[in-house]
Amino acid sequence: MATPNPPGETVSGRIERITFVNDENGYTVLTVKAAGRKNLITAAGRLPDPVVGQFIEMEGAFANHPRFGPRFEIRKARLAPPTTLPSLKKYLASGLIKGLGPVLAGRLVDRFGAGTLDILAHNPERLTEVEGLGAARREMIIEGWNRTVNAKRLLEFLAEFGLGLSAALRIIRRLGEKAEELIREDPYRLAYEVDGVGFVTADKVARAVGFAPDAPARLEAGLLFTLNETGADGHVFYPENLLLKESAALLPEASPDDLKTALGRLILAGRVKAEPGDEPGAARIYAPYLQRAENWVASDIVSILHHPPRLIVPRPQKALAWAEEQLGLELSPDQRRAAEAAVTKKILIITGGPGSGKTTIARLITAIYAAVKAKIALTAPTGRAAKRLSQATGLPAKTVHRLLEYSPQAGGFLRGPKNKLDIDLLLADETSMIDLNLMNHLLGAVPHHAAVIFIGDQDQLPSVGPGRVLADLTASGLVEVAALTEAHRQASGSQIIRAARRINAGLFPESSRDRDDGDFYFIEENDPGRIIDKMLYLIAKKLPEKLGVNPMEDIQVLTPMHNGELGAENLNAVLSAALNPGGQAALRRFGRQYKTGDRVMQLKNNYNRDVFNGDGGRVEKIDFEAQEMTVNFEGRPVTYDFSDLDELALAYAITIHKSQGSEFPVTLIPVVPGHHIMLRRKLIYTAVTRGRRFVVLIGSARALRGAVDNNHEQNRYSRLADKLAGR
Repeated sequence: MATPNPPGETVSGRIERITFVNDENGYTVLTVKAAGRKNLITAAGRLPDPVVGQFIEMEGAFANHPRFGPRFEIRKARLAPPTTLPSLKKYLASGLIKGLGPVLAGRLVDRFGAGTLDILAHNPERLTEVEGLGAARREMIIEGWNRTVNAKRLLEFLAEFGLGLSAALRIIRRLGEKAEELIREDPYRLAYEVDGVGFVTADKVARAVGFAPDAPARLEAGLLFTLNETGADGHVFYPENLLLKESAALLPEASPDDLKTALGRLILAGRVKAEPGDEPGAARIYAPYLQRAENWVASDIVSILHHPPRLIVPRPQKALAWAEEQLGLELSPDQRRAAEAAVTKKILIITGGPGSGKTTIARLITAIYAAVKAKIALTAPTGRAAKRLSQATGLPAKTVHRLLEYSPQAGGFLRGPKNKLDIDLLLADETSMIDLNLMNHLLGAVPHHAAVIFIGDQDQLPSVGPGRVLADLTASGLVEVAALTEAHRQASGSQIIRAARRINAGLFPESSRDRDDGDFYFIEENDPGRIIDKMLYLIAKKLPEKLGVNPMEDIQVLTPMHNGELGAENLNAVLSAALNPGGQAALRRFGRQYKTGDRVMQLKNNYNRDVFNGDGGRVEKIDFEAQEMTVNFEGRPVTYDFSDLDELALAYAITIHKSQGSEFPVTLIPVVPGHHIMLRRKLIYTAVTRGRRFVVLIGSARALRGAVDNNHEQNRYSRLADKLAGR
């Protein structure tokens, strides 16, 4: 920590350069040309989105930072537009306004002088006086200016609560231009409507605008936030006693009776739903949408099971023999049992680990149904999984969102209970990834006469969203389950498969004995810096030479965590610098730097752009004047405003959770004690099974052994299995 000199100094000047910005909390390091000082000074502190060229007046003290040296530590600052024409040009050309680059900024200031900002604010129609400024660009500049003004006003309001540009943009996207007004009316909507803000920050805002500690809205918001957080942990409902206990930790001023009364108000208002528990005080508390989803999934499963099929596969045994011959297959006993059930049961779950023959069964089932002219829908939760399913079967496969035809205009799926799919068979792969809400939408679109086959690996990580649908369907006893347990010939020589099976059995995975022809290795190295060095050598040199792979396309680093030296964020920065050193037009937004050619991944579903969580692409173009970045997703260019880049992350390294449903030719997986909070058997098993051709685990043997030994899984509160079983 910096050691300040005597406090109380005021320094003012022009911002020359912005070195670092934490968009989450506004912490900024910048260089200032200070009045009365010969040399530039470095200053650091929380600021509401400063811009190069702005005037800044700072209160604080000079300090000697042990790592970065002398700088001015800002306690309070006031930002103002620049007053000189050169600084005004620099200010407008800094990326402040979409569509306004250095040339056009110069023309505006040359035409309107010191009154340029006033023209933008009050007389934008006069922009027609600027040479070379067309109508489309003029409208873009006016819209960009208005958006900037609104964002800066909101930032100034939020800055004292530790919220930066990233949060402000999320708030504006969610609440619109009247965000500040809406927040002042109900600050707690920040906690449960805006990702990443949280109750503590919303509560600071509420207290600042006059909400009392015992305000009913405060207690209700704390309960709702706690319930939403349990959903983020995978729970479908939460027991009343635990909800009240955890809410009390968030609201220590509230008495138990006050919290219970507030929960009663939420139930009466329908903002939460309650079902009787197994004992007094343990009612099951649901978010309304999750209770509906659980009830409707159970109802749809029962209806499909009991409705006669529209299409029946005639002479199933003969059909199986024909398909085996046509595809050149020789089914094992467990595959044969699964295949027989697949052509005779209304709903079937096929489970198995890697190399157990799930893909073979999918090929055989679809071949039989196609031969009898069935209408088939193939789906998977991610684009990569859908593509693999299509390649395996030779039939088109879609993500669940695309199958259900999500419409941004309609604000939902076009396919559903009132507009069902016209199909005889739904085959869904990677079902362990499908959460309760998405399964509700999927089954709601399936006609009751159709057969349904779910394929998945129950030993992988559960869905990121609430629920444990595949496990609950299996546990209900209502749905037929075909378990594939044998390793087949095509997998028998793979050490990846053997390693995965050993991990699943709680045993330490063994490296391939053949150093030249093996496909799975564990490299022991305990120093994080040396792990990174070895990974860079493997990715950039050794593995491309050995396997003939392209490091930019075929090698994927999977890591347990986002943060830390071996977390996804730092590894991405290191790998981008090593693998894409020539990438042009570096852009920094939301704490990440992007260059042309960088690998990126979409972090959330964006229906307007038709890109979904987990989709991967490459940065194709960065346009600083238009403030847009174009990403190529497998041949399809998609354009992002700079303000929307929090939807993207570099993807040289991704978390293991993000890798679900995907396969990669080569995977490298760092495992160190620093990851201990995440290290569990299912996590390592999931990571190893993502590698198709070559897998390297690198790190601490002690950490890996601890992960393999740790078979503890957090219980997810769910009633789907009980509701299916009539309990």
